[in-house]
Amino acid sequence: MGDSQKEKGATESWVAKFKMPAIALAVIAVAGFLAFNYLGLENPTGLVTAPLPEPETTANATAEATDSIDVSPMEYAVRQRYFEEVFRPKRDKYDLFEKAAAYLNIPMEDTLEYFSLRNEEEIFADLPPIADDFSEIAYLFANGRYFAIGYLDETYYKHPEFYPGFKEIGLSYWAEPNPKYWTPHGYGSYPAEQWTTLKKGENEEFTAVVFFYTSWGVQTWQGVTLMPDSESLKDFDIRISPQNFLLEATFPKFYEDWAHKIVIMGKLRPDTLPGSYTIAINIEKPPADLRLKWELEHRNMYFDAMASGIAPEGNQIQFNIMVE
Repeated sequence: MGDSQKEKGATESWVAKFKMPAIALAVIAVAGFLAFNYLGLENPTGLVTAPLPEPETTANATAEATDSIDVSPMEYAVRQRYFEEVFRPKRDKYDLFEKAAAYLNIPMEDTLEYFSLRNEEEIFADLPPIADDFSEIAYLFANGRYFAIGYLDETYYKHPEFYPGFKEIGLSYWAEPNPKYWTPHGYGSYPAEQWTTLKKGENEEFTAVVFFYTSWGVQTWQGVTLMPDSESLKDFDIRISPQNFLLEATFPKFYEDWAHKIVIMGKLRPDTLPGSYTIAINIEKPPADLRLKWELEHRNMYFDAMASGIAPEGNQIQFNIMVE
Protein backbone atom coordinates (compact mmCIF):
# COMPACT_ATOMS: atom_id res chain seq x y z
CA MET A 1 0.00 0.00 0.00
CA GLY A 2 1.75 3.15 -1.13
CA ASP A 3 5.12 3.59 -2.83
CA SER A 4 8.47 3.61 -1.10
CA GLN A 5 10.30 6.91 -1.11
CA LYS A 6 14.03 6.95 -0.51
CA GLU A 7 15.64 9.83 1.38
CA LYS A 8 19.32 10.57 1.32
CA GLY A 9 21.76 11.59 4.01
CA ALA A 10 21.56 10.76 7.70
CA THR A 11 17.78 10.48 7.61
CA GLU A 12 16.54 6.96 6.98
CA SER A 13 13.66 6.45 4.55
CA TRP A 14 10.67 4.51 5.86
CA VAL A 15 7.37 3.32 4.49
CA ALA A 16 4.55 2.40 6.84
CA LYS A 17 1.64 0.16 6.11
CA PHE A 18 -1.54 0.74 8.11
CA LYS A 19 -4.29 -1.86 8.21
CA MET A 20 -7.65 -2.03 9.89
CA PRO A 21 -7.40 -3.63 13.35
CA ALA A 22 -7.22 -7.39 13.64
CA ILE A 23 -9.43 -8.38 16.57
CA ALA A 24 -9.09 -11.50 18.67
CA LEU A 25 -11.88 -12.28 21.12
CA ALA A 26 -12.08 -15.04 23.69
CA VAL A 27 -14.19 -15.56 26.80
CA ILE A 28 -12.64 -17.22 29.83
CA ALA A 29 -15.26 -17.95 32.49
CA VAL A 30 -16.79 -14.50 32.95
CA ALA A 31 -13.80 -12.66 31.51
CA GLY A 32 -13.64 -11.26 28.00
CA PHE A 33 -10.42 -10.69 26.07
CA LEU A 34 -10.08 -8.03 23.40
CA ALA A 35 -6.84 -7.29 21.57
CA PHE A 36 -6.14 -4.96 18.69
CA ASN A 37 -3.20 -5.04 16.33
CA TYR A 38 -2.68 -1.90 14.29
CA LEU A 39 0.01 -2.20 11.66
CA GLY A 40 2.08 0.73 10.51
CA LEU A 41 5.47 2.44 10.71
CA GLU A 42 7.43 5.42 11.90
CA ASN A 43 10.86 6.99 12.12
CA PRO A 44 11.67 9.89 14.46
CA THR A 45 13.74 11.75 11.89
CA GLY A 46 11.65 11.37 8.76
CA LEU A 47 9.63 8.69 7.01
CA VAL A 48 7.19 8.07 4.24
CA THR A 49 3.98 6.34 5.25
CA ALA A 50 1.16 4.64 3.46
CA PRO A 51 -2.27 5.65 4.71
CA LEU A 52 -5.07 3.85 6.43
CA PRO A 53 -8.01 2.98 4.14
CA GLU A 54 -9.06 5.67 1.68
CA PRO A 55 -11.02 8.58 3.19
CA GLU A 56 -14.33 7.18 1.90
CA THR A 57 -13.69 3.96 3.84
CA THR A 58 -12.58 5.91 6.88
CA ALA A 59 -15.73 8.00 6.69
CA ASN A 60 -17.88 4.87 6.62
CA ALA A 61 -15.94 3.34 9.50
CA THR A 62 -16.42 6.45 11.63
CA ALA A 63 -20.05 7.09 10.75
CA GLU A 64 -21.46 5.52 13.90
CA ALA A 65 -18.96 7.29 16.12
CA THR A 66 -19.39 10.69 14.51
CA ASP A 67 -23.17 10.45 14.71
CA SER A 68 -22.83 10.03 18.46
CA ILE A 69 -20.69 13.15 18.87
CA ASP A 70 -22.46 15.45 16.41
CA VAL A 71 -19.92 15.39 13.58
CA SER A 72 -21.29 15.12 10.07
CA PRO A 73 -19.45 15.27 6.73
CA MET A 74 -22.28 17.50 5.48
CA GLU A 75 -21.02 20.29 7.75
CA TYR A 76 -17.62 20.55 6.06
CA ALA A 77 -16.86 21.53 2.49
CA VAL A 78 -13.17 20.78 3.08
CA ARG A 79 -12.62 17.05 3.58
CA GLN A 80 -9.50 17.48 5.73
CA ARG A 81 -11.40 19.62 8.22
CA TYR A 82 -13.99 16.88 8.59
CA PHE A 83 -11.41 14.17 9.28
CA GLU A 84 -9.57 16.43 11.70
CA GLU A 85 -12.86 16.91 13.50
CA VAL A 86 -13.33 13.13 13.69
CA PHE A 87 -10.09 12.86 15.68
CA ARG A 88 -10.77 15.89 17.87
CA PRO A 89 -11.44 14.93 21.52
CA LYS A 90 -14.92 16.14 22.47
CA ARG A 91 -15.18 14.72 25.94
CA ASP A 92 -17.81 17.21 27.01
CA LYS A 93 -20.14 15.71 24.38
CA TYR A 94 -19.60 11.99 24.84
CA ASP A 95 -22.38 11.81 27.49
CA LEU A 96 -21.21 8.34 28.44
CA PHE A 97 -22.93 8.12 31.79
CA GLU A 98 -26.27 9.24 30.37
CA LYS A 99 -26.01 6.59 27.66
CA ALA A 100 -24.98 3.97 30.22
CA ALA A 101 -27.96 4.81 32.42
CA ALA A 102 -30.31 4.39 29.48
CA TYR A 103 -28.58 1.19 28.33
CA LEU A 104 -28.64 -0.39 31.80
CA ASN A 105 -32.04 1.08 32.66
CA ILE A 106 -30.81 2.54 35.92
CA PRO A 107 -31.11 6.06 37.39
CA MET A 108 -28.44 8.50 36.23
CA GLU A 109 -27.05 8.92 39.77
CA ASP A 110 -26.49 5.17 40.04
CA THR A 111 -24.04 5.18 37.14
CA LEU A 112 -21.41 6.84 39.36
CA GLU A 113 -21.53 3.93 41.76
CA TYR A 114 -21.68 1.47 38.86
CA PHE A 115 -18.38 2.75 37.42
CA SER A 116 -16.86 3.58 40.84
CA LEU A 117 -16.14 7.11 39.63
CA ARG A 118 -17.09 10.54 40.92
CA ASN A 119 -17.93 11.97 37.49
CA GLU A 120 -17.40 11.32 33.79
CA GLU A 121 -14.42 13.69 33.67
CA GLU A 122 -12.52 11.31 35.96
CA ILE A 123 -12.24 8.83 33.08
CA PHE A 124 -9.58 11.06 31.52
CA ALA A 125 -8.33 12.92 34.61
CA ASP A 126 -4.91 11.19 34.81
CA LEU A 127 -4.00 11.99 31.20
CA PRO A 128 -1.70 14.90 30.24
CA PRO A 129 -2.94 18.09 28.53
CA ILE A 130 -3.96 17.70 24.90
CA ALA A 131 -1.66 19.27 22.30
CA ASP A 132 -3.09 22.31 20.53
CA ASP A 133 -2.71 20.65 17.12
CA PHE A 134 -3.76 17.20 18.32
CA SER A 135 -6.58 16.55 15.86
CA GLU A 136 -4.56 17.71 12.86
CA ILE A 137 -1.56 15.54 13.76
CA ALA A 138 -3.72 12.50 14.58
CA TYR A 139 -5.42 12.85 11.20
CA LEU A 140 -2.14 13.22 9.30
CA PHE A 141 -0.59 10.28 11.17
CA ALA A 142 -3.51 7.95 10.48
CA ASN A 143 -3.41 8.88 6.81
CA GLY A 144 0.33 8.43 6.41
CA ARG A 145 1.12 12.10 5.99
CA TYR A 146 3.05 12.88 9.17
CA PHE A 147 6.75 12.10 8.88
CA ALA A 148 8.22 12.89 12.31
CA ILE A 149 6.30 10.57 14.58
CA GLY A 150 9.25 10.09 16.91
CA TYR A 151 8.88 13.68 18.06
CA LEU A 152 5.32 13.14 19.28
CA ASP A 153 5.15 13.32 23.05
CA GLU A 154 2.60 12.22 25.61
CA THR A 155 0.27 15.12 24.76
CA TYR A 156 -0.52 13.08 21.66
CA TYR A 157 0.04 9.35 22.20
CA LYS A 158 -1.40 9.13 25.72
CA HIS A 159 -4.83 10.24 24.54
CA PRO A 160 -7.14 7.47 23.33
CA GLU A 161 -8.54 9.62 20.53
CA PHE A 162 -5.10 9.34 18.87
CA TYR A 163 -5.77 5.68 18.08
CA PRO A 164 -8.13 4.34 15.40
CA GLY A 165 -11.14 2.63 16.88
CA PHE A 166 -11.55 4.54 20.12
CA LYS A 167 -14.69 6.44 19.19
CA GLU A 168 -16.14 3.48 17.30
CA ILE A 169 -15.32 0.79 19.88
CA GLY A 170 -13.64 2.20 22.97
CA LEU A 171 -16.44 4.53 24.04
CA SER A 172 -18.91 1.64 24.01
CA TYR A 173 -17.29 0.21 27.15
CA TRP A 174 -18.89 3.09 29.05
CA ALA A 175 -21.92 3.86 26.86
CA GLU A 176 -23.04 0.22 26.53
CA PRO A 177 -21.35 -1.69 29.35
CA ASN A 178 -21.84 -5.43 29.65
CA PRO A 179 -21.94 -6.39 33.34
CA LYS A 180 -21.45 -10.08 32.48
CA TYR A 181 -17.91 -9.64 31.20
CA TRP A 182 -14.73 -7.88 32.14
CA THR A 183 -11.53 -7.59 30.14
CA PRO A 184 -8.29 -8.81 31.77
CA HIS A 185 -6.00 -8.79 28.73
CA GLY A 186 -5.43 -6.73 25.63
CA TYR A 187 -2.78 -4.55 24.04
CA GLY A 188 -1.83 -3.02 20.72
CA SER A 189 1.11 -1.50 18.86
CA TYR A 190 0.59 1.52 16.66
CA PRO A 191 2.09 1.59 14.16
CA ALA A 192 3.71 -1.83 14.06
CA GLU A 193 4.99 -2.79 10.62
CA GLN A 194 7.78 -0.71 9.14
CA TRP A 195 10.02 -0.54 6.08
CA THR A 196 13.43 0.98 5.37
CA THR A 197 16.52 0.58 3.19
CA LEU A 198 20.06 0.46 4.62
CA LYS A 199 23.34 0.57 2.72
CA LYS A 200 26.48 -1.14 3.95
CA GLY A 201 29.32 1.26 4.60
CA GLU A 202 27.06 4.34 4.42
CA ASN A 203 23.77 4.01 6.26
CA GLU A 204 23.89 0.97 8.52
CA GLU A 205 21.57 1.99 11.38
CA PHE A 206 17.88 2.67 11.85
CA THR A 207 15.69 4.14 14.57
CA ALA A 208 11.93 3.60 14.81
CA VAL A 209 9.18 4.45 17.27
CA VAL A 210 6.10 2.40 18.14
CA PHE A 211 3.35 3.38 20.56
CA PHE A 212 2.39 0.40 22.72
CA TYR A 213 -0.90 0.66 24.57
CA THR A 214 -3.56 -1.15 26.57
CA SER A 215 -6.69 -2.14 24.64
CA TRP A 216 -10.04 -0.58 25.41
CA GLY A 217 -11.88 -1.85 28.45
CA VAL A 218 -8.95 -3.61 30.12
CA GLN A 219 -9.15 -3.48 33.91
CA THR A 220 -5.76 -4.96 34.80
CA TRP A 221 -2.07 -4.13 34.82
CA GLN A 222 -0.03 -6.07 32.25
CA GLY A 223 3.69 -6.74 32.31
CA VAL A 224 5.37 -6.56 28.90
CA THR A 225 8.80 -7.60 27.63
CA LEU A 226 9.57 -6.95 23.97
CA MET A 227 12.10 -9.32 22.43
CA PRO A 228 13.50 -9.69 18.90
CA ASP A 229 13.53 -13.22 17.55
CA SER A 230 16.79 -15.15 17.33
CA GLU A 231 16.95 -14.93 13.52
CA SER A 232 16.84 -11.14 13.64
CA LEU A 233 19.70 -11.02 16.14
CA LYS A 234 21.92 -12.96 13.76
CA ASP A 235 21.97 -10.03 11.33
CA PHE A 236 21.26 -6.95 13.47
CA ASP A 237 22.23 -5.50 16.83
CA ILE A 238 18.92 -4.34 18.30
CA ARG A 239 18.15 -2.12 21.28
CA ILE A 240 14.64 -1.55 22.63
CA SER A 241 13.86 1.20 25.12
CA PRO A 242 12.03 0.54 27.30
CA GLN A 243 12.17 -3.21 26.80
CA ASN A 244 10.29 -4.07 30.01
CA PHE A 245 7.33 -1.98 31.08
CA LEU A 246 3.94 -2.10 32.76
CA LEU A 247 0.74 -1.31 30.88
CA GLU A 248 -1.85 0.26 33.16
CA ALA A 249 -5.61 -0.13 32.97
CA THR A 250 -7.99 1.69 30.62
CA PHE A 251 -11.21 0.94 32.51
CA PRO A 252 -13.13 2.29 34.32
CA LYS A 253 -10.67 5.14 33.74
CA PHE A 254 -7.44 5.68 31.85
CA TYR A 255 -4.41 5.43 34.11
CA GLU A 256 -1.33 7.51 33.39
CA ASP A 257 0.84 4.78 31.87
CA TRP A 258 -1.75 3.05 29.71
CA ALA A 259 0.38 3.92 26.65
CA HIS A 260 4.16 3.88 26.17
CA LYS A 261 6.51 5.27 23.55
CA ILE A 262 8.94 2.55 22.47
CA VAL A 263 12.18 3.48 20.69
CA ILE A 264 13.83 0.67 18.70
CA MET A 265 17.33 1.04 17.28
CA GLY A 266 19.07 -1.43 14.98
CA LYS A 267 22.49 -1.74 13.39
CA LEU A 268 23.81 -4.07 10.73
CA ARG A 269 26.25 -6.69 11.92
CA PRO A 270 29.58 -6.68 10.04
CA ASP A 271 28.85 -10.01 8.30
CA THR A 272 25.26 -9.17 7.27
CA LEU A 273 24.97 -9.63 3.51
CA PRO A 274 22.88 -7.50 1.12
CA GLY A 275 19.34 -8.75 0.81
CA SER A 276 15.84 -8.54 2.26
CA TYR A 277 15.37 -9.02 6.01
CA THR A 278 12.50 -9.14 8.48
CA ILE A 279 13.01 -8.15 12.11
CA ALA A 280 10.29 -9.69 14.26
CA ILE A 281 9.63 -8.37 17.76
CA ASN A 282 7.10 -10.09 20.00
CA ILE A 283 6.06 -10.29 23.64
CA GLU A 284 7.65 -12.52 26.26
CA LYS A 285 7.16 -12.88 29.99
CA PRO A 286 8.96 -10.13 31.94
CA PRO A 287 11.98 -10.99 34.12
CA ALA A 288 11.12 -12.73 37.37
CA ASP A 289 12.09 -9.79 39.59
CA LEU A 290 9.81 -7.38 37.72
CA ARG A 291 6.95 -9.87 37.72
CA LEU A 292 7.28 -10.28 41.48
CA LYS A 293 7.39 -6.50 41.99
CA TRP A 294 4.30 -5.91 39.86
CA GLU A 295 2.41 -8.81 41.44
CA LEU A 296 3.10 -7.40 44.91
CA GLU A 297 1.96 -3.94 43.82
CA HIS A 298 -1.21 -4.99 41.99
CA ARG A 299 -1.93 -8.48 43.35
CA ASN A 300 -4.79 -10.19 41.52
CA MET A 301 -5.03 -7.27 39.09
CA TYR A 302 -1.65 -8.09 37.54
CA PHE A 303 -1.21 -10.33 34.48
CA ASP A 304 1.65 -11.09 32.15
CA ALA A 305 0.66 -9.58 28.81
CA MET A 306 1.35 -12.86 27.01
CA ALA A 307 -0.65 -14.90 29.53
CA SER A 308 -3.81 -14.75 27.44
CA GLY A 309 -2.53 -17.36 25.00
CA ILE A 310 -3.95 -15.31 22.13
CA ALA A 311 -1.61 -13.37 19.87
CA PRO A 312 -2.39 -11.08 16.97
CA GLU A 313 -1.83 -12.39 13.48
CA GLY A 314 1.81 -12.00 12.44
CA ASN A 315 4.38 -10.24 14.61
CA GLN A 316 3.52 -7.67 17.24
CA ILE A 317 6.14 -5.37 15.70
CA GLN A 318 7.82 -6.02 12.37
CA PHE A 319 10.54 -4.20 10.44
CA ASN A 320 11.09 -5.02 6.77
CA ILE A 321 14.61 -3.97 5.78
CA MET A 322 16.35 -4.01 2.43
CA VAL A 323 20.12 -4.05 2.74
CA GLU A 324 22.05 -2.80 -0.29
